[in-house]
Amino acid sequence: MRHLVIGASGQVGGYLWNKLNHDKEDVIGTYFSHPVKNQVKCNFTDAAQVTKLIQDNKPDVVWIPAALPDVDRCEREPELSNLLNVKAPSQVGELARDNGAKLVFFSTDYVFDGTSGPYRETDVPHPLQVYGQHKVEAEKFLLQNVPGALIIRPAWIYSEEPNPRNFVFRIVEQLKNGHTVRAATDQINTPTDSRDLGERALAAVNRGDYGIRHMVGPDRLSRYDLALKIAMTHGFSPSMVEPITTASLNLPARRPLNGGLVTIYTMGS
Repeated sequence: MRHLVIGASGQVGGYLWNKLNHDKEDVIGTYFSHPVKNQVKCNFTDAAQVTKLIQDNKPDVVWIPAALPDVDRCEREPELSNLLNVKAPSQVGELARDNGAKLVFFSTDYVFDGTSGPYRETDVPHPLQVYGQHKVEAEKFLLQNVPGALIIRPAWIYSEEPNPRNFVFRIVEQLKNGHTVRAATDQINTPTDSRDLGERALAAVNRGDYGIRHMVGPDRLSRYDLALKIAMTHGFSPSMVEPITTASLNLPARRPLNGGLVTIYTMGS
């Protein structure tokens, strides 16, 4: 199969890109603002660029890990969020459909309000913020207009990737610089390793899955517990992690508190 990974410079797209290359699969990867060797620059909001990319390369599978995942920025700039999280993936979905390609779209656990998690695939979304609302809109459009589309919902994606967009990297860098890390005790979720997510997503495509699939890690814990785990794993004192409440952060966008997703998928399935 030939794969097109739109957003192959990020955590999820990067793992897919590297894994598919390692397995000697036929893969094209795109980046926009973070150049990666052997990837193609593409603005996935530009329908003409994406049309040419798909028509020229004729992929069997089109992956969309690309997004604007900055929840607070989405709240401040809803028009930009709508462009990157709704309009662009919707256009790509239609192009994939019209060119006979399977579409895989990465959504989020933030489609839920976090009042009664963990959530199942059959639970009705109720987002608290612009980011979650826009992901719900994209999900609905793709499910209604792109037959066979696969919608994957992860939660709190992390990796060992040395990239400032990566939660683990940000925490380790702060600790290395001697700074205390503040983490919320009242945000509970199911953190997802990008490598595990990539493996399960590839397995789902190989099985021919479609519709909504939750794919998260096995543990359900708070931001504070996760930060503590990261600190101790990297040899830092747990005293460098300060427990706080979400309300004390005064964030622009509301966060789900009692969140997380229920998944039936494990590594290799």
